[in-house]
Amino acid sequence: MKVNIKYHEIVEEFLEKELEWFKEEFEILFKSKMENFTKKDKKIANDILDYILENTYVHDNIILLNLLNETLENIEKEYSNLL
Repeated sequence: MKVNIKYHEIVEEFLEKELEWFKEEFEILFKSKMENFTKKDKKIANDILDYILENTYVHDNIILLNLLNETLENIEKEYSNLL
């Protein structure tokens, strides 16, 4: 049981780091263009978010799901004109 708890802590920590990296990369790609988004920018941004949603494995872990959801909501709020 202790190993299982440690595993979930490691996965949670890893996901937190990856989501922080993802948020920073998204900002690098789009922050400088804040109001001048092209159709291509919008497609790329939506494709990136779709990819993250489809390929981030959170299984039935509500903590991981909440982390993912919180990050995506923050991005959607900050870049509402893009998405």
